Amino acid sequence: MGIINTENHETPFPSFYPPRPTVELDCVQKALWSQGKEQEFHPGEDIYAVKGDEKSIYLFTEGHFTFVRAKDGLVISSLRGGLVYGIAECLRPRGGFSLRVEEACKAIVVPAERAFEIFTQQQLWESVAHLMAWFVQNITLREEHLVGVSAYVMIRSKLLELHLQPSEFRAKTNVVDYIKDRTQLARSTIMAILSELRRGEYIEIKRGKLITIKYLPKDY
Repeated sequence: MGIINTENHETPFPSFYPPRPTVELDCVQKALWSQGKEQEFHPGEDIYAVKGDEKSIYLFTEGHFTFVRAKDGLVISSLRGGLVYGIAECLRPRGGFSLRVEEACKAIVVPAERAFEIFTQQQLWESVAHLMAWFVQNITLREEHLVGVSAYVMIRSKLLELHLQPSEFRAKTNVVDYIKDRTQLARSTIMAILSELRRGEYIEIKRGKLITIKYLPKDY
């Protein structure tokens, strides 16, 4: 087990997420809202923009979602709040990923062909490009935190990410499972590093739930 570098830490905790393009999001949702049908979704439900020959765009005003790799359930990214989902997949279908609902919510589901007609008619493709850029930023954020770095850096980034979640979410989320679902690190590796962080009083965990982070060193 390595030694934690106590000379190099950060506080307060930075936001991990790029700013949401709220103006463009509102613009696109308003243009499409009357063109679809409302549908309810439940926790654990996976949403696919393309189902056979059917392609759909999903408009959410609120909710908690994870972007999941279908073949192994790896969580690529987590999102909260308003969302327009399915544009990229409907334009260039490739499969392999789904949007998983973490909290009960509703969406307006719009046929993709109709949505694209409206984007052209109302000259909304620039707004769509902003939404796509934001979505790509959220997806590639994982690469910045997890590719070519040590196990400790992976765990550190996921601890900070979990710490930014609402307290109600943290209270029902096992910290080891949260990290494993997003990194695919061995459970034993995660538990060993968490144990050392707890011994150093960098973090507080009770009954498997993250209570608080005092600070986390950058290096290990």
